Parts: sequence; structure tokens; C-alpha cells
Amino acid sequence: MKQVFVSVPGPWWTRLLYLHDTPIKLGVRVLVPLGRSTRVGLTVAAEGIPVENNSIKLKPITKIIDSVPPIPEELMKTMEWFSNTWFSGLGIASKVMFPTKFLDGEELCPLTEYEKNNPDNYRVNYIYEENDAKRYERYAEIAKSSSAGTMFLFSEADSAKKFWNLLPSGLKEEGIIWPTGATKQWTQWKEARNGNVKFIVGSQSAAFVPLKGLSRIIIEDENSGGWLTQKNPCFHHRSVLAARAKFSNAELILGGRIASSKAFMQNSECGKEKKDIQKRLIFVNLHDSSSFTVDAVKDSLPISKPLIRETLTCRENSKWAFWILDRKGYAGELYCRDCGEPLRCSHCVGVMRWEGKQKRLSCLSCKHHIPIPEKCPSCGGPFLEGVRPGLEALTERASLILRYKYKEVLLFQNESGKLPSCKSLIKDYPRGALVVGTRKILALTDELPTGMIGWIDADAEARITEYDAKARAFALLYESFWRGMDPERRKIVIQSRRPDRGWQKGLTRGWSYFWKTELKERKEWNLPPYSPMLKMVMPKGTGIDFAKLLDKESLEYWAAEESSDEIWVRTRKFSIIKKYLAPYFDIKNTRRGFPVTRLYLD
Repeated sequence: MKQVFVSVPGPWWTRLLYLHDTPIKLGVRVLVPLGRSTRVGLTVAAEGIPVENNSIKLKPITKIIDSVPPIPEELMKTMEWFSNTWFSGLGIASKVMFPTKFLDGEELCPLTEYEKNNPDNYRVNYIYEENDAKRYERYAEIAKSSSAGTMFLFSEADSAKKFWNLLPSGLKEEGIIWPTGATKQWTQWKEARNGNVKFIVGSQSAAFVPLKGLSRIIIEDENSGGWLTQKNPCFHHRSVLAARAKFSNAELILGGRIASSKAFMQNSECGKEKKDIQKRLIFVNLHDSSSFTVDAVKDSLPISKPLIRETLTCRENSKWAFWILDRKGYAGELYCRDCGEPLRCSHCVGVMRWEGKQKRLSCLSCKHHIPIPEKCPSCGGPFLEGVRPGLEALTERASLILRYKYKEVLLFQNESGKLPSCKSLIKDYPRGALVVGTRKILALTDELPTGMIGWIDADAEARITEYDAKARAFALLYESFWRGMDPERRKIVIQSRRPDRGWQKGLTRGWSYFWKTELKERKEWNLPPYSPMLKMVMPKGTGIDFAKLLDKESLEYWAAEESSDEIWVRTRKFSIIKKYLAPYFDIKNTRRGFPVTRLYLD
């Protein structure tokens, strides 16, 4: 009997050991017993955490599903790279990269031999152009001229649909727009695998389709945070796709309005930005501007005369106007005027947002909500007051300011997670409206004729406690200059306490200027992309012991003030980290739970 290692989809790193009467090829699906049931896994090499207890009687493989590996070699190598780089294990990597039906063991026709690309075909090119329409035109030309497999991947599904709709009907017959339903995705996955598709247009869910003859991967808006997953396993699609391009010897094209820090660091000549935006950019110094009081809220709302003027001009021209503030609810939180204590969540001690519309307080962390109390739960004081007015307060004030001329003021807080369709908005408001909302409303510029965008508190966008806060804020404001319909005619009003200073200088001087100054600072502090940072949330009560292992290796790390189980490490020694993490990812620890890791590369 031959011993065979199998990786089963799951959060552990353990490669389970089974028996079979003959050798089995690596990378084929097999059905194996696991606990009281059976699971489908992939045969893998012996590296990893094998079960080494010789007292356990090894079980035989129940069934071999594939006669040959069902996925191309480049995708198998990408999966292995994924598991090694993002501290996930092959089980999680396979779960991320392959459809459910593939992991359920549904039979597939044998994979025909893929013609491998010449290693010289691998290269990295760039398409940076602020105007979306012009950039999409260049992508369309690539689609028309391509003779081999090409993937057009977008950070937003709506953007992928927009590009697909621009393509000629005859060209669409050669490719597919990646569907949303699991059943349709499985059908198209098999079509692409069998060579019946020339190109694919899609978003993150299409990133790992086994497109036969893959020779080019285009990552649109590569600087977007949409490529970074928000839940475990945490990884960056762009980095994984770049590795896939290398393994398949495919051309990698990075595109968007602005380059990412990593792309700019690797090639500072990767693109030339436009700098002719001074005529439509209006900076407002909040220290000198007008503000409005808000009922029961300590702080006032900054609404400057230029903001009102440009809004009125925009509405006179029957255009849409946007006011953006990333603070939902009526106020950021509620506090007691007598004792000064903020009202915190009784479940997790998190910050409670005052939501005036629902007349409640809602926890930003655990989502628990309660009715607004009549008195302070700490001292019993009767005087409660809000701080940092939010979107609901801003909407009330905007309606009062514009009530005699334009009553169409809409509030979008994205409570349902989706914005209204642009078609319905145009139908209901044919002469436009003022939209008040978070940064998500920028997506509406794709189809709404937007005449102005006002940033109520631009400094707040860079106030988050992350090393890349300024880069996020810059990219967001830069997006408002150029995204959507006819952006060259759009006015941008930026209200700030330090207008056109610090990171905001790049808004008029261009993104290459911003990255040169930003990367200089990051290099001095040894921050990504110069040195990777790894965040680890260890199982409860294990952080202190893990920190001792890091001390042993003299690695630079720090623990979060809130919990010793949350540890940050700045290092390139991934192999050492993986060695010490491995025991925590053993299948025996399933009940206790596994660490959650997040890697920051740029």
C-alpha cells in the first residue's frame, strides 16, 4: 500500500495521510474518510503538517475522482504560492480558488494538454489614464486584437458590466461576462476550462477561472481597496493574480486612474497623470468658512459659501450634486454633559452611533442597538449631547439651506448595502438632485451627470489610524475628479483645515508627486511596500506564548493595547513566522479556533 497526502478544504494546514494500493498523481481530487463523513480533497506533496501518530491506523482513499489533474499546472502553482504567502494553508487556498461543485467532486472531462506560453511572454505593462471612457477604449482595443485567452478583471462588478456593454456584439460572442449565480458560474467555469471561451470580463469572483490559453491578465483599478478581501482569509487579489501571470507566463497589465504604491515603487515612470485640474478644484479653509449649529450636537457642521454656491450652480444646470461625509447617523456618538462619559455598548464597550431616524444608538463594532436613554447610564444626568454631526444632520441642514429653490435633497446611507439604480433616480428626478452620502455614492457618477462633488470634511478621510491613511484619502478624492460621466466639466469643493497642504498637494501636482513624498516617508519608517507587515489575531489566551517565540528570533513586533492576542510583526522572514504558526493551525485545534492573519504588502 502507498501512502498519499491529501489536503481537504478547511482552515487547518494539516495534510492528512491515507493509503492506496497504487501511486496517485499529485493534484487530483480524491474522496477520503474524515471523521464520520467523507470529504473531497486534493493529493499534495508531503510538505506541511502531516499526521505523524503511528498508533493511528491509516484509512484507505475511498475513491479517485480524476484520472489526471483537473486544473492547469499554473493554477496549481498559484494555489501553492497563495497558501505559502498568505499564511492560509492549501485547504483554504483551494476553497478560495475553486467552485463549490469542484470541491464537491462533480465529475469533469479529462483536461486536455494546455499549450504553455513562452517564458518571454511574461512582462508587466501599465495603462494609467484618469478618464474612464478613454481607458476602457484601450481595453476594448486589446480585446479586439487578442488571439489568445485574456482576462479583464475589475474591482467592481458594475464596472465590469459597463465595460462589457461597450464591446461590439460580434466580439461578445467570443467571450463571456462572468455571471453572479453559482450554477451559471460553474457552467462558464467548465466552458473556459475546455477552451470554448476567448476572453472573460468579470470581477474578483472570476480571478481564478482556468481559462485555456491564458496569455494576458488585465487588472483594472489596481489601486482600489476592493481587491483586498475584508474577511478571513485576508488576501490581495492583485498580488495573487500577479503571481498567476508569472506562473502562466502571461502578460500582466495594471490599469486605473492612479498607480498603487507597489507599482510606482517598481517603476516610477509607469504612467503620466493629468495636472490640468486647478480650474475645477476649489479648496476651502475651514478655519475661515461658515458653519451651522446642529440641534443637540456639540459640534457644528462646516458648510462653506463656495460649497453652497457650486451646489446652486450645479442644480441650475440640472446636474446632480454630491455632498460626501463618511459618518452615518445623526452624530458620531452621544455623551453626558454632566459627567463627560460617552455612552458605550453594553455588549462590547464599542462606540455607539446616534441614529436619529431610528431614534436609537447603534454599536459600530457588534451592531447591537438600543433606544436612546432618557438619562446617562453612568451618573443619571439628564443632559445628553451628540458629537461630530453625521449624514442625517447634514441632510437636515442642506434641506433648510436649499428649501426655497431646490427641494430635491436625498440621503443615501447604504443601510441595505446597495445604492438605488441610476435609471430609477433619473426617472424620479429628471432635473437632478443633491445627494448626501458616504464615499459609496461616487459609484453613481458612472451614470448620473454630476456637476459638482463636495467633500464636507476632507481631513477626516486621512484620520484613520492606519499607515496608508493618506494614500487612501488621496485616491478617494482623486477618484472624485475623474470617475464617471464627463468628469472634465465637474467642480470639486474640498473643505479642509489644511487646504492644499501635506498630502493634499498631490491633488494639484499629480499622483506621481504624491507617491514620491509618501514613499519617502514610508521608507524612513520601514513601512509597506518596503517591509511587509503581518497582523495576527491569535486564539484567546495564546498571544503571550506566541510573542515569546518572536522574542526568541529577535523579530520586531508589538501587541495591541486592547488585547495581547492581537500581534503585529514587521518582517520578511515569512518562513520563521510560518514555522511558529504551524502548530496553531493543526487540525486538532479545530474546537479552540485558528489564528486570523492579515498581510500588508503595500
